[in-house]
Amino acid sequence: MNFLLRKNLYLGLGLLLMASGCADIKQDHFEARQVGFAELTGWEYDNHLAALETFRNSCGILAVKSRPVTSESGIDISSLLWGSLCNEAGQVMNNMQAREFFERRFVPYRIANNGKEQGLFTGYYEPVLHGSLRKSGDYKYPLYAAPPELKNQKPYYSRAEIDQGALAKRGLEIVWVDDPVMLFFMQIQGSGRVRLKDGRELRIGYGDQNGHPYVSLGKIMGDEGYLPKDGINFFTIRQWLYENPNKAISLMQRNPSYVFFKIIDKPIVVGSIGAPLTPKRSIAIDSKYIPYGLPLYMETELPGNYGATTFRRLMVAQDTGGAIRSPVRADIFFGAGDEAEYLAGYMKNQGIYSLLVPKEITSQMQ
Repeated sequence: MNFLLRKNLYLGLGLLLMASGCADIKQDHFEARQVGFAELTGWEYDNHLAALETFRNSCGILAVKSRPVTSESGIDISSLLWGSLCNEAGQVMNNMQAREFFERRFVPYRIANNGKEQGLFTGYYEPVLHGSLRKSGDYKYPLYAAPPELKNQKPYYSRAEIDQGALAKRGLEIVWVDDPVMLFFMQIQGSGRVRLKDGRELRIGYGDQNGHPYVSLGKIMGDEGYLPKDGINFFTIRQWLYENPNKAISLMQRNPSYVFFKIIDKPIVVGSIGAPLTPKRSIAIDSKYIPYGLPLYMETELPGNYGATTFRRLMVAQDTGGAIRSPVRADIFFGAGDEAEYLAGYMKNQGIYSLLVPKEITSQMQ
């Protein structure tokens, strides 16, 4: 099917609407203020056991795999401490015990950036594209694996150069898809699935990035009058690109950032450290400031058909993304399906979060 005629569209990404960096923006600065659990609005009503199950998915990985110190915040969690937390979490059987575990082992800190505790929270989900293992007919847009020289050659070819054939005939094509618009969005997200003509599905994960800065397509379209600024969201951007095929490719190429992929053998969506992601419990963060695996209590709103709905929930930092750059910045993983697409497509709300820091290392927060 030609990509202009596709009816079943996928991905929603609030981060698509992020403004690109400007020289006059103040440099990010991580700050943390200790608070009590009583100051976390709605804490007592959360499903702490569900949060704990998500926490378990990554603590075991971190207990055996050393991670570097979170550079900008200076938080250093040893494998030994991760092992202790993970062992105790494994003994928890119910929601009350889960709440007691978090309150006993952690201290909450409200995170701020240059004194501002409010930050931008967006969303992402798992898209499904249609593809073929061979180039044929409408299946002419490749998903590339990372070239071996990429690690030592950044910045590498730009999006426009790659689209124009810079990597052609090198055998780097993983699969061919029929929809360059959704391929562009899947690159922004960094993962997804490709459904082949025989019904099989390839789970695609993030491989590497070309080293060029991310440029917001939403900002370009608002600034240059392609769309009214107060009407920009994932769905309006996508619709415009489908309706203007002669301009779509060149417009997308103005974002020089390009993501390379790899095939994931696991039947689940995994984040940056290899832990499975849990819808509405896993978040992508800027790992320069927030350590992978730690819980964060998030207070924000989700988009709804009849107005925003309150969202107060204990999340776990398990992923990252090219546009997630700030101490108070998160991308909520919404899973797959129509609701996930809707939430991810419209999610672009302010909020606050509090990082739960193990009591053994609270001296690092001073």
